[in-house]
Amino acid sequence: MKDYFKYRYTTDIEFNLSLKTHVAIIGNSGDFFLDTLINNNDKCNIFIGDKEYTPENKFYIRKLMSFVLYKHLNIFVGETVRDEIVFGLESLAFTKNEINERVNSLSRRFKLDNLLEKDPNSLGSSDKVKMKILSSLIIKPNVLVLDNVLCELDYVDKLLIFDILKEYTDNEGVVINITNDMEETLEASRIIIIHDNKLACDGKTISVLNEEKLLKRLGLGMPFIVELNKYLMDYGIINKYYLTNEKLVGALWK
Repeated sequence: MKDYFKYRYTTDIEFNLSLKTHVAIIGNSGDFFLDTLINNNDKCNIFIGDKEYTPENKFYIRKLMSFVLYKHLNIFVGETVRDEIVFGLESLAFTKNEINERVNSLSRRFKLDNLLEKDPNSLGSSDKVKMKILSSLIIKPNVLVLDNVLCELDYVDKLLIFDILKEYTDNEGVVINITNDMEETLEASRIIIIHDNKLACDGKTISVLNEEKLLKRLGLGMPFIVELNKYLMDYGIINKYYLTNEKLVGALWK
């Protein structure tokens, strides 16, 4: 599939992402990537489609990208959850009917429909994250960047959001999840590790998770289910990886 998102920082970090991709960026320099992505400088080149992110066209590019940042989880632009959600649509001059249709549909999907008239400050952490992601996805961006926010979701909401993100990538979206939680990498199709502002590893999820020595050297653990898979494979109980509890249990009961 053709590359859609391209990122390069000098000769140290370079990668391309195609549509329908969910990538997890991990390591002690994920915040470095985010900073260079948002505050583009002369050492950093970003392309979305055939357009480069430059001062002249940054507003056009930013229509194609949405960010959900940990440091902004408690910063709001509206008095109610509904106001917060529709802010981006109003800025893009959507009609009232279009706005209502999207808000009603997506608020139900995110299980926030009963909170629309609430003060955003009154929400719990998990609902704040869902509201921020909804506010980003409602404008239908091509690229969604998440900065260490999924860890604030409770278990049920995390399952819901990963299901929504899968729908988003299936519909041509690109998810860039910057995270320090190795468990979240299991939802990604690709893992990129940035260490000391350099690209340390880049590959398909299971391939990277098999780099046990590298992960240990970088101070990164493996998801529990991967360690369990390795243990069961060592004893000949299974002969391939099952990266969800349901699939692993199903394999063990065969």
